[in-house]
Amino acid sequence: MPAYATPEWIAAVAESYRANPENQDKIFKGMTIFLSFRIQADPKFGLDEAIDFGTHVEDGVLQDDSVLMSREDSEKKADFILTATPQIWKRLIQKEEGFISSFMTGKITLDKGEAPKIIALASKSPALVDTFNRVDTEWPDEMSPERLEEYKAQVKEFRQRLGV
Repeated sequence: MPAYATPEWIAAVAESYRANPENQDKIFKGMTIFLSFRIQADPKFGLDEAIDFGTHVEDGVLQDDSVLMSREDSEKKADFILTATPQIWKRLIQKEEGFISSFMTGKITLDKGEAPKIIALASKSPALVDTFNRVDTEWPDEMSPERLEEYKAQVKEFRQRLGV
């Protein structure tokens, strides 16, 4: 089970997207977008600083540059940047909260892009949430103190290695 916001987790999410042929053949067909998700810093989640990951789709096909990325790359490449706390992303992924209500109440903010355009895409959010939800995720706020320390070391290592 991959830990949240790690390269392994991003790879599992990509695999989940590709495992559902309706994503590229129907739901997201014709859509070209680079959407970046920013997870705000939260030491309880083992994140001492924010982390971004991009979801890049060309005509419904998930691209290989859907990865963890530096803030600078996210700002440069993304059409939209959505930001929230790890708790909000977790609640969204676990379907305890909906994207539209979270966005409209300011729990998820739009740091880049135009609000009317992201709202127009909101009808696709259940399919995207399903993609994340199908990944059995190890959540940092549910880790033992020892495991959380291991996770923090893992985050530090891959941040340095990947420049994120």
